[in-house]
Amino acid sequence: MRMRLGLLGILLIMLVAVVSAAPQWQQNEKPQITDKPQVRKPDFGNADRNFQQAKDWFNKTKKNIEEVRKQAEEKRFEAWKKHLQAWVEVAKRWVERVEMRIQNMNVGNETKERLMIKLQEIEDRLYEIESKINSSQNYTELKGVAAEIKGMWGELKQGMRAVAHEYAVEKYEKFLERLIQVRDRLEAAGVNVSELDAKIEDIEASVEELRNYTGTPEFAEKVREINQLFTEAFEVVKELAREARPEYHTGFVYAYVNGSFELSGNFTSVQIKGDGNVTIPEEVIVTKVDTPGVKMIKAKGSFTATGEGEFRILAHGSGELILNGEGYYRVKQTPTGPMTEEIEFEGDETVTFG
Repeated sequence: MRMRLGLLGILLIMLVAVVSAAPQWQQNEKPQITDKPQVRKPDFGNADRNFQQAKDWFNKTKKNIEEVRKQAEEKRFEAWKKHLQAWVEVAKRWVERVEMRIQNMNVGNETKERLMIKLQEIEDRLYEIESKINSSQNYTELKGVAAEIKGMWGELKQGMRAVAHEYAVEKYEKFLERLIQVRDRLEAAGVNVSELDAKIEDIEASVEELRNYTGTPEFAEKVREINQLFTEAFEVVKELAREARPEYHTGFVYAYVNGSFELSGNFTSVQIKGDGNVTIPEEVIVTKVDTPGVKMIKAKGSFTATGEGEFRILAHGSGELILNGEGYYRVKQTPTGPMTEEIEFEGDETVTFG
């Protein structure tokens, strides 16, 4: 019995020791505060000490929280700063890629210059934003730059949309010019091109209107309308081509000139159309039209014709065309030879054919 009581006492002592032992982290962090004093024996000094210890502990944990928050803000600031720097770098490389594409575009120098100026303005803004990012000192300043970037991205998309739209407008103008050339050749072959003229007038008006929609969401709808007009015009061309039987006995030349010209040689067919004064032997004239909006001369045979103004000249045969001013021409030297692409000129130009 005594042995059992002894063992029971040892177990009680061990249990009290385990319960009273606090974890190491609690001993290091939480201050040792004595129990609440008994009501019967008030101990104001002990209560004050306990309060001060608890307050010191509270202040210490508050300071730790502030340090952790500060460290988190610094990490977030550095991460955002690097992210925005990377955004600017991507945007600059994107502008560089667009510049290369514009340089390789088959558009006029004036359009290229206009597009390159827009890209340069965008690039200058990017360098300004990059400077603000690098000089920012805190997350608040960086938030302001991020808001500016958001607006800049909208401007970039708008600017690039305008670039693509201007390129599309110029391509349509080139398609229209080719269609006019086809119309002139069909007319010179004796085909009635009144239906095609109506389609060309519709396309001219639509392409001119399209410029007013560059950079807007409505541009795509206008493009669909113009595509439909071109499709209809080419269907008309197919029908007229079946009626046309142009003769390519020797050479061929087609020219647009704003200035003056002299055409001489032996021709199976010549058409001079435009606005200005033309001198040509009366005996070689097959048809002459001089009405408001339409001035045209058709002729054939051996002769020399001169003119001053703005003209489109189409000739089958062999001879020489002297151009002075500015414009372009295409030439086919022999019946089996290739037709050149448009060759632009400014000043004096002499074209031989046939």
